[in-house]
Amino acid sequence: MLVEGDRISAVTGIPSGIDAHVMDVSGSVVFPGFIDAHAHDDLALLRPGGVESKVMQGVTVDVIGNCGHGCAPVATDPRLQASYSGPVLGRFPEAVSWQSFPEYLDRLSTTGLRTNAVALVPHGALRASITGYARRPLDARELARATRDLDQALERGAAGLSLGLMYAPGDVADRAELVALARVVAARGRVLAAHIRSEGDDVIDSLRELLDIARRSDVRVQLSHLKVVSPRNRGRMPEVLAVLDAARSEGIDITADVYPYAAGSTTAAALFPNWALADGVPGLLALLDTPSERARIVASMHRPWQRQENSFHALGAQGILLAGFRQPGNEAYEGARLSDVADERGVDAAECLCRLMTEEQGELTVVMFQMDEDDVTTALSWPWSLIGSDGLPVQSPYTHPRMYGTFARILSEYVRKRGLLTLEEAIRRMTALPAERFRIPGRGVVREGAAADLVVASPEQIEDHATFAAPRRFPEHVRAVLVNGAFATLDGVATESSAGAFLPVRRSSTA
Repeated sequence: MLVEGDRISAVTGIPSGIDAHVMDVSGSVVFPGFIDAHAHDDLALLRPGGVESKVMQGVTVDVIGNCGHGCAPVATDPRLQASYSGPVLGRFPEAVSWQSFPEYLDRLSTTGLRTNAVALVPHGALRASITGYARRPLDARELARATRDLDQALERGAAGLSLGLMYAPGDVADRAELVALARVVAARGRVLAAHIRSEGDDVIDSLRELLDIARRSDVRVQLSHLKVVSPRNRGRMPEVLAVLDAARSEGIDITADVYPYAAGSTTAAALFPNWALADGVPGLLALLDTPSERARIVASMHRPWQRQENSFHALGAQGILLAGFRQPGNEAYEGARLSDVADERGVDAAECLCRLMTEEQGELTVVMFQMDEDDVTTALSWPWSLIGSDGLPVQSPYTHPRMYGTFARILSEYVRKRGLLTLEEAIRRMTALPAERFRIPGRGVVREGAAADLVVASPEQIEDHATFAAPRRFPEHVRAVLVNGAFATLDGVATESSAGAFLPVRRSSTA
C-alpha cells in the first residue's frame, strides 16, 4: 500500500524505487481507521494529550456532541453549561473563544487535532443558549430561534442533532419541539442521535417516543448507547431489539451504538431528580445548602421516580463508583464505591452523595454497574449496532476503562476470545458502517483515493489492558495509527503529529 499526502494512492501494484518511509507490516493487518460513533471529546480535542487514549486504540475519527452535552452554543449563563457538561466533557477553560456552534466549528477547523472530528449539535446546549435551564417547553419564538440556529450549524457542516432526554434541560422538551427540530435535521439529510428518556423500566415507551418523532419527521435516527439498565430489567434486550427490528421493517431508518461493558458512566448530577436541576448544577447546590430541600432530595432518592430513571435507587450505593475529586482530603475516594465512602463517613449513602456534591461543587462523575453482560452481547450482536466508546475524557485519576479500551476490547474479547463477531463484521461496525451512517465520505475504507486513516494491528495478538481497577492503560499490539497520512502512533508509541481535522458533512455527501 502506498500513501501519498493524506490519501491512499495505491493498494497494490506499487512501483519500485519510490522514496518513502517503508513499514514492514508482516504479521499484521492494515485496517481502516476506527470511527468512534459516540464520543464526548468536544473539549478534549482542543487539549494537549486530550484524546491520546483514543489514538492509541486506533481511533481516527471522533463523533462528538452526543447525549445533548456540548460546549457550544454557549449557555445564557456559562456557569450552567460548565457545571452541566463539565463532568462529561472534562473541565472547561476559563474563557472560550466561541459563542455559536458555527464559531466552535471554526475553532476545530483552525486547530491541529490528534484525530478527525465529526460534530453533532447538542440539544441541551442549544436550549441553554436560548432559555438557560427553564423547566418548560420552548415557546413559539424560542423554537423559531432554535430551528434557525440548528439549521445554521447544519449548513456549516454539523452531522446532525443529539438529544439527551434523560438530562435537564433537554428532558422538558415536548414532542412538538423535538419533531420541529428533527424536521430541520431531516431536511438537511443529517442524523438525529438520541439518548432516550429511560433505559430502564420505561425503555419501551421511551423508544416508542423516539420512533414517533422519526415517523413524523422522516429523520434518520441513531440510538445512543443501546442498553437496558437496572437489575430488574435484565434480560429485556431481545424485547428492545424486537421493537427496533419492527421499526426498520416499517421503513424507519434507525441504527444504534453500543459500548462493550456492563457498566456505564455519567455526571453525578444524573443521580438527582430533574426537578432539583431546574437551574442546573448551581441550582442543585443551592438546594443542597437548604436543609429542608436537602431532606426532600434525600428522601426522593430512596424511591422510584416518574418519567426519570432513579439509578441510585435501582443500583444501590454499592453499584456506584465515584471519580473527579479535587478537594483536599477527598482524593482518596477516586474509584471508590459510594457505599464504602458512606460507611467511612457514617452517614446514609444519599446524604453522603449530597455532601460530596456540595464539597466538590457538583464536578463529580460516576461509574454505574447497571447492565447485564448477556444484554450487552445481545446488543452487540444486532447487525445495525455501531461501536461507540461513550468515553468521558475527564482529567481525574479514575475513569471508566471504555475511554482506553473499547476498540481493543471488541477485537480481543468479542472477536478472538468469544467469537461473538467475525473479524470482518467487527471492523465493519467500527469503520464502514459509521462512515456511511454519519455520511463521512472517503473514510472507513481501504481503497485508492480514500483518506489515509489507517490502523496497523495484529488481530491475533491485540490485547485490551484497561480494567475497572486500572482503567488508564493502553492496549497492546496496535503497531501504528495514521491520521490523514501522518503517523499518530508508530511502533506503539504516540507521536506529536496533529494531522486531524474537522470533517464537515455536506449535502452532496448524502448521495
